[in-house]
Amino acid sequence: MKKWLAILIAIVFLAFAAVFFLLNQADNGNRLDEAEAVERVANLYGGEAEGAEISGNLILVQFSNREGKYNATVDRDSGKVTSVELIEKIGPTRNIDEQQAEEIALGEADGKIEATDYSRELNEYEIRVAGEAQISIIAISAETGEVREISTEEIVEPDPPEETPATEPDRILSREEAAAIARQTLDGEVQEVEFVETPDGGYYLVEIENDDSDQEATIQIHAIRGDTMTVDWED
Repeated sequence: MKKWLAILIAIVFLAFAAVFFLLNQADNGNRLDEAEAVERVANLYGGEAEGAEISGNLILVQFSNREGKYNATVDRDSGKVTSVELIEKIGPTRNIDEQQAEEIALGEADGKIEATDYSRELNEYEIRVAGEAQISIIAISAETGEVREISTEEIVEPDPPEETPATEPDRILSREEAAAIARQTLDGEVQEVEFVETPDGGYYLVEIENDDSDQEATIQIHAIRGDTMTVDWED
């Protein structure tokens, strides 16, 4: 009896071990490996991976980019980067911010700040200061605040455009002719004749008053065809 009991216990233990092994294998198949963790970190932060190591449920990825060297921790189950630690800074040092650089530039040239650009490659600011007669271009070290170079450009005022006398375009009708055509609509005293230029030759606006009938109208006459285009009667 004891022998059969021992065999039964052994069988149950082996069954539990097999199930645990299978479940563990299935779970491991869905978890990130080192290559996937490296790819995940590279997509998020750029740069180049220098190594990856599995530690329990985490993968430790060492990578570097232009800013420095880092250690990233990736959760194997969720695939999320849980932490990033800067190990060594290797990028350029910017001890001077943009506002400080502009103050330094204004100490070198009178005027107003026109533009401020930062060059990562040179680790310097290029600041344009516009004065009354010239523009000063000042290069300032972003690390030390040292003025590296000052160059100037003269401000050249553009020549004013030449004024050309206003000339009326060629047309068939004169003002008197337009007024005569307008009187065919309302006979009276012409108050004003105004020419308006348009792509198709222009038109006249003729204002006429008739004191006897107490009527007043503005009549639009085409300057080329002589047509009466519109009549606007005043109340």
